[in-house]
Amino acid sequence: MKINDLTFARVIANNNRLQSNSQQYETLQINKISKQPPKWEQLLSTDLPNVADPNSNSINIKEGEMKNIGTVDGIPLNIFFDSYGMNTNFSTAIHRDDPVNSDRNRFAFLLLDKYTTAQRAKADSLSDRFQMLYSVAKGDISVKQYNETDLGSGVVSTAEFLTSLGIDVSKPFSFNNKSFVLDSEGSLHALLQSSQLSLQ
Repeated sequence: MKINDLTFARVIANNNRLQSNSQQYETLQINKISKQPPKWEQLLSTDLPNVADPNSNSINIKEGEMKNIGTVDGIPLNIFFDSYGMNTNFSTAIHRDDPVNSDRNRFAFLLLDKYTTAQRAKADSLSDRFQMLYSVAKGDISVKQYNETDLGSGVVSTAEFLTSLGIDVSKPFSFNNKSFVLDSEGSLHALLQSSQLSLQ
């Protein structure tokens, strides 16, 4: 065998080994992904990250991200937003165009008997307040509309809700990088960013 033949044999052996390692890695990644529970089962998780960071006095959630917004009788209240709207592990948005046996609908029917009426009411109170704040931060409604919307007597106040998340309501806080403050009456006010102030 010539040196060139040995070199060529080593290159082929190395390529085969690299290809084999690459295939093993891809197989591991596919197995890792396929072993994750479906999205709806993930919503029932007891260890989702909290939506609020008390250290930065901020709330952050992107569409599709699952986060925890509190507890109801010791049960984690988890939430995420998708194109249908808000979903929690206590109630899920159902779309009329979904097939009856879709994952979303099966999950929604499963939830019907999972919690008591009182537990669902408390979860709705917290998640309704969160959805309103999310809508303001997203720009879907104005701060004025937020303050004028009466969510009913059973819904937790803005100050109570934010405090339950670990947000210090005595100072400014942010929601998805938009800055807000609560006044002494509990009304929400948007704070202008420094870049907006320099334009005025």
